[in-house]
Amino acid sequence: MRVLLIRPCAIRLLSEVKIEDMSSLGHAIQVLHQRYAIPHIVITSVSLQHPDHPEASLSVVGSTMTSDRRARPFKIVFPAIDCYFSGTGDMFAALTVVRMREAVWNTPADDNGNILSSIESWRSDDSVDAVNLPLAKAVEKVLASMHEVLTKTSEAMHGGLKRRLVGDGLVNGGADEKKMRLLKSKAAELRLVRQVESLRSPVVQFRAVRM
Repeated sequence: MRVLLIRPCAIRLLSEVKIEDMSSLGHAIQVLHQRYAIPHIVITSVSLQHPDHPEASLSVVGSTMTSDRRARPFKIVFPAIDCYFSGTGDMFAALTVVRMREAVWNTPADDNGNILSSIESWRSDDSVDAVNLPLAKAVEKVLASMHEVLTKTSEAMHGGLKRRLVGDGLVNGGADEKKMRLLKSKAAELRLVRQVESLRSPVVQFRAVRM
């Protein structure tokens, strides 16, 4: 399996395509498939505006190329959480590996009896629609876990920060900038151990749609 997990700023450098909207992002994905033969691409933290995107939302965009390197792009739009978190990139990457493997193993054999797990790079047959790709199913679950964990971390963050300030006697001010930065960074750490069920069995709310 080869999955390129990348942010919009990096895809611009690799593709040499100026990313201005969802259309140009789709073109950049096609360039990466064609130029580098990358079978699976996932772009995180996409903040490009689009008529069907709600306000204060982000999206993840992905694609699995066909046998002739054509893109099959999909996007998943989800509400943004106005908060800083530490470790989201590592979490997304780790969950993608697990969920992609799960989605591939759950894919039935094709009409010729071929099992996807035995095919190079786990690249689905050209007839598979973008929203039915194992990559799309995997990212749906990844985002479900991410959204649950980040929401619960955000809810607990403010209370945790206040308790730390009270404990240090800084609730009425007095913390220097470095101290506050350290406290906020600690409070922003993802609450993974406490949210194991969100990792194991998340409720999928946000579905992939074709680009």
